[in-house]
Amino acid sequence: MRTLLRSPLVHFFALGALIFAAYAAIEDEPVALSPDMISLTEGEANRLVQNFVATWNRPPTIRELENLMQSWALEEAHVREALILGLDQGDVVIRQRLNQKMKFLAESGAAMAEPDETMLQTYLDQNPERFTQPARMALEQIVVPRDREASELLALLENGNDPATLGSASLLPQSFPMTPAPVIDRTFGEGFHEALADLPVGQWQGPVESGYGLHLVRVTQRMDAVLPPLSDIRDRVKAEWLAAETKKLRESFGQALLDRYTVILPNAEDVLNR
Repeated sequence: MRTLLRSPLVHFFALGALIFAAYAAIEDEPVALSPDMISLTEGEANRLVQNFVATWNRPPTIRELENLMQSWALEEAHVREALILGLDQGDVVIRQRLNQKMKFLAESGAAMAEPDETMLQTYLDQNPERFTQPARMALEQIVVPRDREASELLALLENGNDPATLGSASLLPQSFPMTPAPVIDRTFGEGFHEALADLPVGQWQGPVESGYGLHLVRVTQRMDAVLPPLSDIRDRVKAEWLAAETKKLRESFGQALLDRYTVILPNAEDVLNR
């Protein structure tokens, strides 16, 4: 029951019920407007004023507000007549805009949700791969020249020879500071970091193959992958939790809408084969 009460979907529908209840309390006997009547409420007029202030950093004059309200009335008349004429039918832009507004409506409940520490910790525990900091490694490397043996160069390196005088020229830096595993793999090719995972620290080893050829490598520092505590990454966990809740709410809202209809779709294979 506690989990249900914390659900953003429940909050969303509860808020909607409160809005309708408040409206019903204020408007005990709502006035039924004639279909040919255009009426601007005082609240909507205030919204026009607020929009003007946001744009011009000052309130409108009486004349400017009268023009704004007259423009609103003309816009309303245009929209009504366009709907009567069916001008909205088959208009991709209008469909996309209405679809976007419905998505905003579906997601509005998640924006008000405020997860507590337990909820965030649970989300972190359920999705550790999203927040685990990858393994990191610092290393030195040289590319083995095609005309030399790796074992020969390895012996020279172990005897203290300068690595810069032994390897082939390449665009790769000789030394890498602490670098995340995915970056190492993007630099040398997939699997290169894994090939270095068991090498001892501080010793020249190899050869290790990459997309550039054979390398001799000395790992100088290594840190394993680690999942930080919630306190260190709370903002990130919260942001991803909200994104996940928004997606869940949007999908639930969409499915609830579809359940109100009988949906008949053509066979995709038949459509593509025509």
